[in-house]
Amino acid sequence: MNNSILRQVTDIQVQADRLIKEKVSLEQISQFAQYSDEIKSFLLSIIKDDFVLNYINEIPDLNLEEEIKPSGVIGILALIFGGIGGSYYNEKRKIDNAKNNIREIRNKYASAEFMLKNYFN
Repeated sequence: MNNSILRQVTDIQVQADRLIKEKVSLEQISQFAQYSDEIKSFLLSIIKDDFVLNYINEIPDLNLEEEIKPSGVIGILALIFGGIGGSYYNEKRKIDNAKNNIREIRNKYASAEFMLKNYFN
């Protein structure tokens, strides 16, 4: 079981890299967020070491529903004109914001992987 847990932690890092590097949809990011939440919940349920638990708790949740405030001239124009251009702009901003969060999630899982290897040995 320990090897499968470590494989999942490695897998989520690989998926995060792919999402960061490629052009992706909000649906793909949403699936990643769900997978990350499932792994995090599972790790929290089986780990007993307080230090490792605290670190796993620091892995951020990826919330796509967070409101992103428009900034700059393009953001203001997107609000004013709305429509297709505005929705495209908002989706792109959500994806860009999510990719920044995915980087942080990937880095946290990478550090957690080393802790988990020591924990399981």
